[in-house]
Amino acid sequence: MSISGGSEKASFYLGATYLDVSGIAVNDDFKRYTLRPNLDVEVTPWLKIGSSSQLSFQDRTGLPVEFSDSRNTGGGANFFNPLTKPYNPDGSIAIYAWPEYNQARNPLSPLLVDNYDYGYRVFSANYAEIKLPLKGLTYKFNTGIEFEANDRKTYYGRNTAIGFQSGGTAETYHSIEKNLTVENILNYSKTFGSHSLNFTGLYSSQSNVFDRDDLEGQNFPSDVLTNYQMSSALLLQPSSTYFKQNLLSQMIRVNYGFNSKYLLTMTARRDGFSGFGSGTKYGVFPSASLGWNVHKENFMRNLSFVSQFKFRASYGLNGNQGVGSYQSLARLSYRPYLNGTTILAGYLPVSLANPDLGWESTKSLNLGLDFGFFEGKIQGSIDYYQNRTFDLLLNRTISPTHGINSILQNIGETQNNGIELGINSTNIDGPQLKWTTGFNISHNKNSIVDLYGDGKDDLASRWFIGQPIRVNFNLLYDGIFKSQEEIKATPWAAATDKPGYVKVVDVNGDNLINAFDRTIIGQLDPKLIWGLTNTFSHKGFTLMIFIHGQRGVTKENPLQLDNVFTDVARNTINKDWWSADKNPNGTHFANDANANYRGVNFYEDASFLRIKDISLAYNFSNKGKNPFGVQSSKLYFTARNLATFTKYEGLDPEFTNQYGIPLQREWLVGLTVGF
Repeated sequence: MSISGGSEKASFYLGATYLDVSGIAVNDDFKRYTLRPNLDVEVTPWLKIGSSSQLSFQDRTGLPVEFSDSRNTGGGANFFNPLTKPYNPDGSIAIYAWPEYNQARNPLSPLLVDNYDYGYRVFSANYAEIKLPLKGLTYKFNTGIEFEANDRKTYYGRNTAIGFQSGGTAETYHSIEKNLTVENILNYSKTFGSHSLNFTGLYSSQSNVFDRDDLEGQNFPSDVLTNYQMSSALLLQPSSTYFKQNLLSQMIRVNYGFNSKYLLTMTARRDGFSGFGSGTKYGVFPSASLGWNVHKENFMRNLSFVSQFKFRASYGLNGNQGVGSYQSLARLSYRPYLNGTTILAGYLPVSLANPDLGWESTKSLNLGLDFGFFEGKIQGSIDYYQNRTFDLLLNRTISPTHGINSILQNIGETQNNGIELGINSTNIDGPQLKWTTGFNISHNKNSIVDLYGDGKDDLASRWFIGQPIRVNFNLLYDGIFKSQEEIKATPWAAATDKPGYVKVVDVNGDNLINAFDRTIIGQLDPKLIWGLTNTFSHKGFTLMIFIHGQRGVTKENPLQLDNVFTDVARNTINKDWWSADKNPNGTHFANDANANYRGVNFYEDASFLRIKDISLAYNFSNKGKNPFGVQSSKLYFTARNLATFTKYEGLDPEFTNQYGIPLQREWLVGLTVGF
């Protein structure tokens, strides 16, 4: 619900939102209450102030059923043996759904956990804009303040596996995060004849602070007081996290235009980040761009069907500071140890110092063309870009003799080349029917140019010179052995190989299978991403259909490896298991713990086409008088994630976790009314 209004000197907006969502997993509930007050006031002809704020309360109370939980030896509901009994004879939830295998918790046990999880967020963006005495010169002061607090209490009673084993477990979590941004912007605009000039100067500061305290208690006298008996715990374990980081930025930008045909923009930034080394905190990043509105030239006047034709070119240097607050410092981790009956403080190194850690930089070239034809009925843009990134912020693998396996450094160089195309067209524009189409497609090719300056690959990190940054690297699956004769005819076969066991490709042809036979099996980033939107309007009805997809990506399918083996300890997807007596023509390796002893993974084409959104709306005519003062109203129905077409046989081709909660199909009905 919202209300807005105002006058020539002031305008306001007040909106309130209530959201209540239940996820696919039972007890996966989310509620949010939001209030948004906005105000803009022209105090004097030379001073304007404004504020845009958002206050929200989030309630994530309740722990959902475990679909996939690394702490649960049973693996969660997706893995759990389907022949077990999650309920007791009296209908209550069992502590162990499989009493003979009590290492596996009941995936339904979170429903018994006493939990509340509250989040409080306040965000406010404020500004003051001053027109200075010099004509065209303005000063703007922006502030952004964000405060977020989270409060969570959880108690695992003795009716859950965790609480049963520990005599009750209580967890408390409190965190506060504060962000403050201050911007000073000086702007000057001047037009003289055919020339236009704009100057912008910026000085900004951004600060981020995060403070968290955890406390876990175990072994309580009873479950009656749940989380409110920490002082009675026989075992208490506190933990905390704190970090602060600052970012300072200065920028100068000059825009120049001549006769609205030729455009020039030059920018220089200087950014400083507190997380870098003492001598490398600051980086300078210049850039320049050119624009040419060709359609405004005299020689284009006879081409009346061209409504826009603009060339763009830009080249510059960008910086990235995407690391944590203290990555340039040597850090220790607290590891207490027992000396007799006394607990003493101990520390282990977790990172080495790198005082030279600094900005990751990217040289970017972009060439673009904006076009429009037939009075805008066809318009779009095409862009070609080439990015070369150097001094990457990467963890370099080092000898474990240091006690640490890696160190964060500025190493390596990568390259990204790509092309992006976007087209919007009005196909039919009649009095009764209108049909518009929006289409975008992008192709990207990335590769590693250099790593450590020696031209060598990093096998441990799966980085290869000349190859994409993220690739699959493993032994190549080649089906299964169907008979003992086939094993004898295979030079590299081992004495342990049996019919039904996995075959691999001898990549280097040396009649041996070892680490040298690992090879690159596709890339993890798509080569092609596209989207298509069609909108049809007829009288008061509007139908919108959006589909999107990707091609050229290969992903591991771990669901092909979750065999149940002889103890039938896990659930699994339906497979065509090979069996000598029951299924000799099976295509999947045998249900044997040793059938894939070389650890071969299954990789599949994760290209897909997804019908993402279909929306049907009807706009009611409100031209006549009505007793409620309704000026506009619309009834709409939206369906999301209707269907996905893919050869990938995992949970979802876009998901990283193939064991988690699946993508939900949604239906949405709404009514919008304006007074």
